[in-house]
Amino acid sequence: MSKEEQFRFVSLLALELENGDIQLPSLPDVVLKIRRMLESSTADFDQVSRAVSVDPVLVSRLFVFANSAYYNRANIKIETLDAAIGRLGFEVVRNTAMSLTMKQLYAAEKHSYAAKHLRAIWARGMKLSCMAFAVGRRTTAVNEETAFLCGLMHEVGKLYIVTKAEEFSEILGNDSSLQAMFEEWNSQISKSIIESWGFGEEMAESADPAHYLNDDPESDVRLVDVVWVAAKLVDLTDPESADIDEIPSCIKLGINTGTLPTVLGEYRKKLTTMQESLT
Repeated sequence: MSKEEQFRFVSLLALELENGDIQLPSLPDVVLKIRRMLESSTADFDQVSRAVSVDPVLVSRLFVFANSAYYNRANIKIETLDAAIGRLGFEVVRNTAMSLTMKQLYAAEKHSYAAKHLRAIWARGMKLSCMAFAVGRRTTAVNEETAFLCGLMHEVGKLYIVTKAEEFSEILGNDSSLQAMFEEWNSQISKSIIESWGFGEEMAESADPAHYLNDDPESDVRLVDVVWVAAKLVDLTDPESADIDEIPSCIKLGINTGTLPTVLGEYRKKLTTMQESLT
């Protein structure tokens, strides 16, 4: 890739970020409705059920989730939508809707020119969200379903970068340069997209640990700690033997060589459920 081509592309990203023009397609109505209901102090079961019922794909996925080994440990089959929502809870319903939405964004036919890159980003995002869920369960300071959602959106900036690269033919063919752009721009762009979708400040900040992670092991646990630790664990070749005992965020979360096997076990169960249910 020529330096001129790279400069033009980076300049485009920088300009759009500076002007607040970073955006992806709007979230589906069902996701927005469920999110608003969750943010309301008067979330109503019947309202959530009605909002979900108009999306047959989401309904089918909720049945799969509700009857999966992860959520149906008593082996009692669910056969109605209300029962499925009751078993899963509103937050799992929201995250299922978001997972389907994100999967569709990564698999959009109009981006078939970059299918290889998008499949890889989606696969890592799925791992990251499930690891964030498992890490989040180690603390009462954050909600594990919110941690899952943060992990799911953590690398949406990469999706944006790939879709913008359609106009720059040389970029997608140069893996090392594309990876360098991911490392430089993903965090800022992901934060901007999460903000544009209307999620809270702490969720948006979790996408940009370079600016928001506090290395003081005595500081409060925040979502950025959870997602940062999750990303580190996902990237480790052999997490079972990782030396994590002195990492500040791990100390805050109570994750060490003794508790790590439990975290990894929870992660694998969650990932298997997500992969099977979203297929």
